[in-house]
Amino acid sequence: MTAPAVEAEDLARRFGDVEALAGASFSVDPGGIFGIVGPDGSGKTTCLRMLSTVLTPSSGHARILGFDTVESPWRVKDRTGYMSQQFGLYDDLTVEENLSFFAGIYGVTRVELHERAGRLLEFSGMGPFMKRRAGRLSGGMKQKLA
Repeated sequence: MTAPAVEAEDLARRFGDVEALAGASFSVDPGGIFGIVGPDGSGKTTCLRMLSTVLTPSSGHARILGFDTVESPWRVKDRTGYMSQQFGLYDDLTVEENLSFFAGIYGVTRVELHERAGRLLEFSGMGPFMKRRAGRLSGGMKQKLA
């Protein structure tokens, strides 16, 4: 049997006295399609932020592709992407500068950045916009960059 691509066991998160997510458990098979639905404030974004290692669970644990999100966050980050509701871009920086800035945060070397950015810019069609400030990009282009 193949291990789940995504697995959460009793995943919970508190912010002070507020219980944002209480004991979520689920698994997603490789190649599976899965949705997290619920009313505003039910913990959907909190759950996704924990799965993507942006937040640490208060209790429980999660694994992505077999890697624990708390014990091996860099292995999870290397293999996944997360698109938040808000774009995490700096409008006053160019496309190229945003890529460089966020690569630095993730510990990507300059050599890796050059190789990866070239591939990604070509794949996304963003190459011609490298010198454009993020604030002057269309909504779709901002999504690609983010």
